[in-house]
Amino acid sequence: MPVLKKRKWMLWVSTLVLIVAVSITIFMQIIIHSNVPELAEGSIEQRYAQQGSHSVKLEEVKSSSGEALFRVYYPAFQGDETYPIISWGNGTDATPDRYDELFTHLASWGFIVIDSYSKTTGTGKEIVGAIDYLKHENERANSLFYQKVQIEHIGAAGHSQGSTGVINAHTNYKSGSLIKTVVSIALPDLKHCDPEDVYDTSRITVPFFIMGGTRDFLISPVSTNQLALHSSNASTPVMMGMAKGAAHTAIEGNGGNHRGYLTAWMRYQLLDDQEAMKAFHGDSSEMMLNTNWEDVIQANMGESDW
Repeated sequence: MPVLKKRKWMLWVSTLVLIVAVSITIFMQIIIHSNVPELAEGSIEQRYAQQGSHSVKLEEVKSSSGEALFRVYYPAFQGDETYPIISWGNGTDATPDRYDELFTHLASWGFIVIDSYSKTTGTGKEIVGAIDYLKHENERANSLFYQKVQIEHIGAAGHSQGSTGVINAHTNYKSGSLIKTVVSIALPDLKHCDPEDVYDTSRITVPFFIMGGTRDFLISPVSTNQLALHSSNASTPVMMGMAKGAAHTAIEGNGGNHRGYLTAWMRYQLLDDQEAMKAFHGDSSEMMLNTNWEDVIQANMGESDW
């Protein structure tokens, strides 16, 4: 083949590949956005999916050698207010950037959100390490977070591997007793867990919220989430729901389908927000009747039984 014709052929193939790649990207974006249902006007879910009233600041925590350890999102401090903690567990190979909009959103509702830079959070070590860091900073007189943290109000939430991590953080570590609620998002089936990441929901002793997605067929199918709920301690308040159209990574970015009820749950559990409570409390709660969610099950959440 002459050199000129060969170059034209290679250019044509490269252009075709680029067109196909762009087309697939656009198509996937259409699918993703088309699977985020409209939130009911005036619903609790819609209210807490909107931005909160706090301005948000960000702090990067590094080691003495300059290694990135944690990223902290927090309400702009004014006066002597204190705030609850949400300690986050990243999915496999993820860092705080992957959840930036979601963390900003949660902080705008009055939470100090801390996430490690670890890409393997399944054991829970980094999640309790983040809690220990803020506990120490709350007591250190020259710290940005001095007397700004409600140590008695700590929640842990995580995505995928990080959802095994928040369970293990609560059940396997001394500081885990400080965690007052656990939220798993896209909880992996046990067969996908490394031996050190295996979780046991029967040992959870605080309110437990299980969030999944109807398009998460392989890693966190509905059966896995149901097993997590039914394996929980018989006296533990627990609620589960599968967001309609949500795939395994739906929580990334701005939180997608999960943002409203995740925010409301944390407001309810950590700030005793009575409006947020109505989304979860009892058989007639909003989430139980919300058509944007499937396989919604609860136990010990007010009026409901197993």
